Amino acid sequence: MKIGNLTTKSNIFLAPLHRFNDPAFLNLCSKMGAGIVFTGMVSSYKIVSKGIDFKIIRDTKPIAIQIFGSDEEIMGKAAKISSDFFDLIDINLGCPSRKVFESGSGSALLSDLKKLRRIIRIVIKNASVPVSAKIRSGVNKRNKNFIEVGKLLEEEGVSMITLHPRTVDMGFSGRAEWEEIRLLKESVKIPVIGSGDIKNYLDAERMIKETGCDGVMVGRAAIGNPWIFREITYYLYNHKIPEKISLGEKIEMIKLHAGLLLENFDENYALIQMKLHVPKYLKGYSGINRLNKILNGVKSIKELISLVEKFKIWI
Repeated sequence: MKIGNLTTKSNIFLAPLHRFNDPAFLNLCSKMGAGIVFTGMVSSYKIVSKGIDFKIIRDTKPIAIQIFGSDEEIMGKAAKISSDFFDLIDINLGCPSRKVFESGSGSALLSDLKKLRRIIRIVIKNASVPVSAKIRSGVNKRNKNFIEVGKLLEEEGVSMITLHPRTVDMGFSGRAEWEEIRLLKESVKIPVIGSGDIKNYLDAERMIKETGCDGVMVGRAAIGNPWIFREITYYLYNHKIPEKISLGEKIEMIKLHAGLLLENFDENYALIQMKLHVPKYLKGYSGINRLNKILNGVKSIKELISLVEKFKIWI
């Protein structure tokens, strides 16, 4: 699909996931068919003060950075810097984190549309790549303004909107109101991406059919499951049920993930990330509790891979 002048590989995207979206995971999701992959949200202040410290692995294309901040000038500078490294700049307008909200960033901007408009203008002015935004329905049920925000974003030149149809105060609780995605899609002409409660290929198909959205963004369901992008694409185009991923395939993916991290980063970072990812790759198996107890004490990637290999005989 097209986002401004950018063409993505498909209309199934990887959401910006804090902590989990390391460069190796983005690379794997991209190879598995994600139309575009997003970094976790990055502070505009950090970009301006320290530069881009996110290492893009080889053929991870296209790739987007999600930025957040409340200072207009800093956001503009961050957009200019980011344009040299990424194919798309996404503005976070939906993070429910109290710390981010209280700083006037993220979802707090949904309550200050004048400031939001100024930030959008300066980001687009400074960016040399398309700009998108990820929003929530509103701060709370009494103040749902996603259509007003969507129209503002379109007026200012944003190329795509992703709507997670929960309010900020809901966090990730309750049910995502997919009907709101349909309402936003009917209110703007730019692409609208649906997000929220997509756990598998059936959910993705249903969201597209029910809302008319241009694509879907997969978040938590992709953690430990980069195959989900291949499965969704296969099902949408072939109307056939994808084959189940075997334990052997999962272990091989863990090895590939760890190998990519070791090739590009020091072992300490690789180990931190793999301790996050391994339990997600292997969740649901009977030996997972035993593995988790041992995993925290692992001191090297070699030891971690050896542990994962033993996992086969524990189930």
